[in-house]
Amino acid sequence: MRAILVVLVLIVGAAAGAQGIGPSGPATGPPTVISALPSQAQPADPRPERVIDVFTDAIIDWNNTKPAITEADGFVVRHQGHTVERTVNLPRAPREHRNAQRIIAVVEVEPIYSRSEGREVPNDKWTRLGNVTVLSPSAADDKLVETELVRFITGYGAAGVFEQDVTPLAPLLYGRQTLRAFISSYSANPGWRISVRLRYTSDGVGQRRPSLARHLFASPHVTAKRPKLVARIMIPDGTEAPRLRIITSGHATDGTAENEFVTCTHRLRVDGREVARWRPWTESGGALRGLNPWAARQVIDGRELRASDLDRSGWHPGLVVEPLTIPLPELTPGRHLVELEIRGIRAAADLTADGKRHHGYWFVSAAVVADDPWPVK
Repeated sequence: MRAILVVLVLIVGAAAGAQGIGPSGPATGPPTVISALPSQAQPADPRPERVIDVFTDAIIDWNNTKPAITEADGFVVRHQGHTVERTVNLPRAPREHRNAQRIIAVVEVEPIYSRSEGREVPNDKWTRLGNVTVLSPSAADDKLVETELVRFITGYGAAGVFEQDVTPLAPLLYGRQTLRAFISSYSANPGWRISVRLRYTSDGVGQRRPSLARHLFASPHVTAKRPKLVARIMIPDGTEAPRLRIITSGHATDGTAENEFVTCTHRLRVDGREVARWRPWTESGGALRGLNPWAARQVIDGRELRASDLDRSGWHPGLVVEPLTIPLPELTPGRHLVELEIRGIRAAADLTADGKRHHGYWFVSAAVVADDPWPVK
């Protein structure tokens, strides 16, 4: 791989020099046209692009009187209507890593409407956390656990399309697999329709040769009382570029500042040594009003603010929660201990008028991914 990077650097440098790009800026004359290098690529995997429909218009209809597991419309329905599940046949894995494909997950959600006071109103006007997962063996004991592919937050009472490149998780997305789709809706009436598809294409795969994807840990409720996640993982020989793919977002049981609008420090350790520290944060909400038609509004200092405008701890209503990728060269072949600690989470307060102890919490999931090495000539 290092040899390939050196060749690429030399090619880029030659192109820059030929076009007169240097410390003094571009040259005044016309650019030199550089002919393409002759291709030495072997014949590509002949498989065409494929799109697999995992869920189509599955209904999220929570009801606390439902059984924990039931069936409806060809899906397994779990968690009293919050989750739908389906086992599907995905494309076969490529015979060789050089024929790896890019995989894009596309999630479409749409609120279900009812007529009220002469107009159509969404049954669930709130912003809701949702995700798509695949069942896979855990790094610790091979028990089946949910590895998160996509996390998204619906707009306030609005439809949305959420796309996520899940190529690093490709080893989990071939053959017969069980996937789940979840939305945390508590609407009294059916709240949302959700559709999920996976697109497999050779376009845009770049240097990826995914060979390892292992669930590390996941918790929808990391709190001040239990602020650490710990897992052990075995890294096999013959892998390259180990990375942590982590999704983390801050929330509060009562929707107040901590930790939806006040972030916390994340500390990542490998074998007892800290290797990364960060604070999840996003502040692009002002451009998202079109995705949040039912967001609450308030005029402050002569200016209207909407709930969707506000900066948040790693997420915005109407957008995908972007995973963070952290290179971990410390994960050499062998067994390792990985720990995540989140500091400063708002602790549970005294009982409130609704009889609850409200608190901040973080929804965290992580997987270790790695590639097959490129051959060095």
